[in-house]
Amino acid sequence: MKKLAQINHKAVRSLSKLMEAGFDSEKAVLNMTMDDILSLPGITVAEIGMINEIQKAVKAGKIITFLGGGEI
Repeated sequence: MKKLAQINHKAVRSLSKLMEAGFDSEKAVLNMTMDDILSLPGITVAEIGMINEIQKAVKAGKIITFLGGGEI
């Protein structure tokens, strides 16, 4: 039997924060600078790392795999 993917809730929360800040497309997320990331309200070090992982997943074209808890 195939194992069901577990949604990465931390990634989803970070992605929601990006969308609320106006970074609502793959292109916008990829073009974010560190200044953009640091200017997000209430950003934590853990979220900065998660945003980096989101950017890698978008670049690799594997955002659904990433959000589903898979390897990118």
